[in-house]
Amino acid sequence: MPSRLEPWSISRRRSGVLVLLCAVQGCERFAFAAMLPLFVLYAQERQGMSPPTALMVLAIFQALSYLSGLPGGWLADRKLGVYTSTGLGAAVLTLAYGALAVDHASLFWPALALMVVGHSLFRPGLHVLLARATGDGERARERGFLWHYLAANVGFALGALFGEWAHAAFGWAALFCGAAMASLLSAGLFLGTSLTQPTDSLDPTAIGTQPASEEGKGNMAAVWLLCSVAVVFWLTAQQPATSLAVFAAMNTQQQIVLLSRTMQLGPGHFAALHGLMVIAMLPVFLRLHGRRQAHGVSTGNLPIWGYVATAAAFAWMAAASLQGGDTGRVSSAWLIGCYLLLSLAEILLAPLGMSLVTRFAPRDKAARAVGLWFASSAVGNGLAALLALGWDRWPHHRYFAALALVSLAAAAALMRRRSPMA
Repeated sequence: MPSRLEPWSISRRRSGVLVLLCAVQGCERFAFAAMLPLFVLYAQERQGMSPPTALMVLAIFQALSYLSGLPGGWLADRKLGVYTSTGLGAAVLTLAYGALAVDHASLFWPALALMVVGHSLFRPGLHVLLARATGDGERARERGFLWHYLAANVGFALGALFGEWAHAAFGWAALFCGAAMASLLSAGLFLGTSLTQPTDSLDPTAIGTQPASEEGKGNMAAVWLLCSVAVVFWLTAQQPATSLAVFAAMNTQQQIVLLSRTMQLGPGHFAALHGLMVIAMLPVFLRLHGRRQAHGVSTGNLPIWGYVATAAAFAWMAAASLQGGDTGRVSSAWLIGCYLLLSLAEILLAPLGMSLVTRFAPRDKAARAVGLWFASSAVGNGLAALLALGWDRWPHHRYFAALALVSLAAAAALMRRRSPMA
């Protein structure tokens, strides 16, 4: 039955499901962020690891968490169903944080293994359910993933703050106990979606309307293209934690005058600024998105602009390096401008990229397509680690120029194949 609502809006009966799913994601990110920033310190203090070993374990753990989305997506599509897969993943994550809360050395590795399994089941299924909760409308799906991304970022920021406070005030057991409770709340909220989920949202044919196998193949080709170039996005998204963090510490002026007061700035402040920019931009972007349907802007073109914005951010940093950042310190305005462009690019590439992936995925491969998107993150993170080896070998302007060039190459690749994504 045709809806009387605008094509880009989300019907009321679906909005309750969308709100619950966003809350589920926010709680899951809260739990993960409570642990992640302090993981290396925990591994040193409670597991007796050296800093390099702890960093290696963290890198492998994160890579497996993303790569496991591929088998997890296959299980969701072919065996479990996305609803069962997501609920089971939330339950397994709760057990993982609970095992860490026991604070016993013998449970450390089983807890990490459970967390990898939990993420493999949770991530693909949840994103497919988010797409189903918004229906088949392109604009509604975009708005749904934008709200989801806002919830994830808010949950992550609050979780990081909670982790610092809980560890400082009560110790490791309290930190992981809080993470377990947040994960348990996530699982409980997810169970609540069964009471409000529209019947057609649970139908495995709800995503996509491509009955023909040839059309399905064409759509999967578009998914592969999006995920392949997304490797560049994940590569550049790691720079705030790698090259830009070092540039902030070693090549950026550490003081800023604001309202006649001098403030000290460090790498952590710039990293926090990046997260705050994303959170601040998302509501504005949502409001602008609500008006965009009148102008007929194609969603398929937005990722192209995301990569252009990324290229501009690193071209800006190359200019900063040539202006003195290669060997000395430059104004913090350079780094702030870079983070502003990267924040805009992240909004254009992360939630809207996922929206496109679920839009083009054949209905029987939706969870696997989401798993492929997360697998591209693992590859991008690995390339970021390899690229970081060149930081001390190249002048900074060449390092940043290389990132700008690969971002432009990603934009060009999408430009050449933009007709399937229009």
